[in-house]
Amino acid sequence: MNHYFISDTHLYPIGKTHPGRQPLKNFLKELSCLEPGKLWILGDLFDYWFEYKTVIPSGFSDILSLLKNLSENKWQVFFLPGNHDWWCGHNLEAETGMKIIYQRTYCEEINGKKTILAHGDGLGSGDKSYKLMRPFIRSAPVTFLFSMVHPTIATALAKLFSHTSKRVLRKQVDYIPDYLTEWVLNQADKGIELVVTGHTHCPSITNHENIIHVSLGDWINHFTYLKVSEGEIKLYEYQ
Repeated sequence: MNHYFISDTHLYPIGKTHPGRQPLKNFLKELSCLEPGKLWILGDLFDYWFEYKTVIPSGFSDILSLLKNLSENKWQVFFLPGNHDWWCGHNLEAETGMKIIYQRTYCEEINGKKTILAHGDGLGSGDKSYKLMRPFIRSAPVTFLFSMVHPTIATALAKLFSHTSKRVLRKQVDYIPDYLTEWVLNQADKGIELVVTGHTHCPSITNHENIIHVSLGDWINHFTYLKVSEGEIKLYEYQ
């Protein structure tokens, strides 16, 4: 079975220009024509998503329908939420057919390799300030209070804390921080052979002595996806 991986598309609602929206739509359409496999989305599919019980964020119907079409064509689609879209839930699953995996890291055997998948935020010894804030931001009381805010106001607040618009204008490649590399190397001691992460927006495959680390890149500047099949672990730039 072929496995495809993407992350960090950071989609805006329809109406706001996004360089990766149409390429992503084309990519999903092309996948639906292939023999069914597995698509793994490792976080930050949306630049902001907060799921209310009775409201689905507007402006994403085109992407949701394409994901639903993949599921209906017998693809298995998995979503590990990122730091921009952690607050997703059953509505998103129902609209797309995706299975949402709420674990920060997820183990899976992929074509014979013991693999860890993660969005990548807060791993290792770095991101100390973010690690302090994350439990608070994701706590049940804060989530409940935020759900009381009108969606239009909540979206405006989310934009204040997002740096995606800056990434659209910035052309330099981000980098793999040392603390993430250290965390990856520690996974080899647990028998892990392949680690796949997003978050850094830096597309790369690094072959360490006894473990492979794939950083997926993004769909803002790089438009990259990973394909893992029998005998192949390769990053592609979507044309």
